[in-house]
Amino acid sequence: MPTNLHALIRYRTIDECLTKRYRKWTWQDLADACAEKIYEYEGLEVVPSRRTIMYDLQYMRDGKLGYFAPIVYDRASKSYSYDDPDFSIQKFPLSKDDLFELEYALSILKNFKGFQNTTGIENIITKLEHTVTLQETSKKEIVHFDHSLNEPGQKWLHMLYDFIQNENALKITYQPFYLDQPYQRVISPYIIKEYDNRWFLICWDHLRQDIRNFALDRLLDIEKEPVRFYVDPAFDATQYFENIIGVTLPKDQKVEEIIFEAKEEDAKYLITKPLHISQQIIEQTAVKTTFSIQVIPNFELESIFLSLGERIILISPEYLREKIKARLITQLSQYRSDVN
Repeated sequence: MPTNLHALIRYRTIDECLTKRYRKWTWQDLADACAEKIYEYEGLEVVPSRRTIMYDLQYMRDGKLGYFAPIVYDRASKSYSYDDPDFSIQKFPLSKDDLFELEYALSILKNFKGFQNTTGIENIITKLEHTVTLQETSKKEIVHFDHSLNEPGQKWLHMLYDFIQNENALKITYQPFYLDQPYQRVISPYIIKEYDNRWFLICWDHLRQDIRNFALDRLLDIEKEPVRFYVDPAFDATQYFENIIGVTLPKDQKVEEIIFEAKEEDAKYLITKPLHISQQIIEQTAVKTTFSIQVIPNFELESIFLSLGERIILISPEYLREKIKARLITQLSQYRSDVN
């Protein structure tokens, strides 16, 4: 069943036409009206075919959309109309199940207010909230998101979204944590990714000639740069993130098998919340469980092992085990009793 935006525009337009009983509506009239509305809303010149309009009328009739529109066909004039002069899908009440689903969707949409590239979303949410309120729905907050989309860096999202869509090269001014002064870099932006409640820009660095990531909350300025956008033929967003945890992809590193173990209670946690999609159970006993993941070791992976502390033991590879061990020893030394 069609559920895209154009289909919704067509259903609404057909309904508006059929409520105007002062004229006859042929399938071509309905198609032309739908084309005008699609152009008005989307700026696209799309004229629905006869087949499309026929399917739309059938969907509106048969109840799959939640209502049974009394659409009748007059063979003499080859036109369509509502048999009930008072009918309109705009008047059709929402069911309790519909309201529940709508409330759930609203709880998610509310978390994206301020994401400026989703044009008009705040107005849509307001209208939907009004509809739900009229139907006496629950006012309780049920779904809560951990992060705030008003965090530093959020202001760049709409701008970067447009630049990526249009394949514009950019000059960014970036202030890393480890430098006192910011620096500028020309980049070709590829994708925006959220990880651990922070936004990152994955891009091609024209100076270093490789893929890099920049934290959006460290960006000071962005402007278009009059150079050619570079498309790395080897870059694929899905594959890029497939073999790593987080956003850091070390150069010239290969996927390795990471083996770790956890005791019974902690193992249950790791089973329900895997460290990576590749996670497998190698051995499971009543006392402990041994796991493996296939990833490229990076900063984020190390951070996860350190954050889990005594709940997890890294078994191999040996060099990574020694690296984690050294970091733990350094961390422990900072808790010496003689330190003020």
